[in-house]
Amino acid sequence: MNNLRKLDLNQMVTLLFLLRERHVSRAAEVLHKSQPAVSHTLNNLRELFQDPLLIRQNGQYQLTSKAESLYQPLTQALMQLDSIIEQQDFQPIHCHRRFNIAMSDYGAALISTKLIPYLCSQAPEVDIKIWHCSREEMQSKLHEGSLDLAFGVFNSLDYTLCSQTIFTDNLVSVIDKTVYSKPTINLAEWLSFPHILVSMKPFDANEIDHHLQLINQQRRIAVTVPYWQIAPQLLENTNLILTIAKKALPKNISENFSIFKPPFEIPDLEFQMIWHQRSDNDSALNWLRETMVNLLKEEKLL
Repeated sequence: MNNLRKLDLNQMVTLLFLLRERHVSRAAEVLHKSQPAVSHTLNNLRELFQDPLLIRQNGQYQLTSKAESLYQPLTQALMQLDSIIEQQDFQPIHCHRRFNIAMSDYGAALISTKLIPYLCSQAPEVDIKIWHCSREEMQSKLHEGSLDLAFGVFNSLDYTLCSQTIFTDNLVSVIDKTVYSKPTINLAEWLSFPHILVSMKPFDANEIDHHLQLINQQRRIAVTVPYWQIAPQLLENTNLILTIAKKALPKNISENFSIFKPPFEIPDLEFQMIWHQRSDNDSALNWLRETMVNLLKEEKLL
C-alpha cells in the first residue's frame, strides 16, 4: 500500500488518456484541460514511473514499452474503481462522459438521428464523438481503447470483441428508370452495366464481389466512393448500377429509379454493434448500448 501514497488519482486518469490518445493536445481536449496542464502532469508521471512514457518519433508520439505495459492494467483498474463508486446506481441525467463511436454514414443516418435527440433530453452532459473509419480500423481502435463502440457488418471478430446484431438489411440494385425500367433483371443484363461500389477500402474484398466470385463472375466497377449517402445521387442520368443496403436509400428514390433484387444470392446484412469485453462491467456504456437497441426497436429497425 505504500506505493499508493505516491499516486494522485487525477494523474492516473490523465495517464490513461495520454496512453489512449497518444497525443498531449488530444488528451487535453478529451479531459477538458489546457495543454500546459496535461504536459505538466506528463512530466510528473515520467518522474513517478522513471520512464518517458511518450516519445516523439518521425513527428508523432509513440508509447514506450513501459507505457504499453501500463495501458491494459490501468484501464481495468480505473474501470473497476469507477464501477465501485457508481455502486450500480447509474443515472444518465448525471452522467458526464464522452463516448467515442465509429460507424459509416449509413449507420449514422439510421442511428445518430435517433440517439442525439434522446441524449439531449435524457443525458444532457453526455458527449458523443462519431468516427468514420474502415471495419479493420474500428476493431483496432476498440483494442487500443480509443473507441467505446463500433457499428457495421463484420465478417469475423476475435474473441476479445463482443457483438450484438441490432438490425438486418438486404441488398438491392438501383438504376435510372430511363436506362432500365423492368422490375427484375437477369445476371447477364446486370453484368452488362458499369457499377458503383461503396467501400472505405476499395481494394479489399466486399460482400457483393465475394459472392460473384463464388459463381465465377465479375462486374466492372466504374466508380468507388466511401460514402453510402452520396452513392444514390450519382445514378441520375447515368447507366450505372448501385447495389446497396435498402435502408440506406432515400425514401422517394423509386419515383425515378428502378429497384430490384440482385440476380444472384447474397445473404442479408447483419448490422452489428461491437465492443471490447473489458467494458462489460462499464455501467455507463451498458446503458448506452441498451439505449441504442431500444431506440432502434421503437423505429422497428430490429
